[in-house]
Amino acid sequence: MRKHIRKAAVATVLAAGAALGGFAATGTAQASEDSGFVDGTGGTHNDWSDEGTLQRGDESNAVALWQTVLVADGAKWKTSGGALRAFTEDDIDGDFNGRTASATRFWQQQNDVRVTGKADRRSFSVADNNLGTVGRRGTVTYDGSFDDARFRRLTVGGVGPQVYFVSFDGSVVAASY
Repeated sequence: MRKHIRKAAVATVLAAGAALGGFAATGTAQASEDSGFVDGTGGTHNDWSDEGTLQRGDESNAVALWQTVLVADGAKWKTSGGALRAFTEDDIDGDFNGRTASATRFWQQQNDVRVTGKADRRSFSVADNNLGTVGRRGTVTYDGSFDDARFRRLTVGGVGPQVYFVSFDGSVVAASY
């Protein structure tokens, strides 16, 4: 049910944006969790340094964005028996569950970030160093250590921050909290 509500809310935002002038891949705004979206402005290498903390129990499209980073960087999660398993595209579900927390701890160890199991500001700040420049149609490539991931960063309605979009649940959705 939550996913359907999020999709409806995003569709409303997108429709409003189209009515106010459509999308543009440029614009300026302060990026932060306060906007309700993973967002950015200017160069991409500091877009995520002011994002909020994602942790166990959170369910959102912002979690799906973080899970996409985990896949691109080849993160692994630990089973109850202690075996390591690859965090894969099948694990991108927008739910910051035990598997995501475990993969986040693995990612943090690999990236010399304090290991908390939470996608916190420091983790986001390190991750955004792998973002490429904003290209055609707002495409931003994440240069993962295992594979690349693609996001879009667009201004909705020509006003406000540029919002990141992530492929999730069969469609491209705004990375909302």
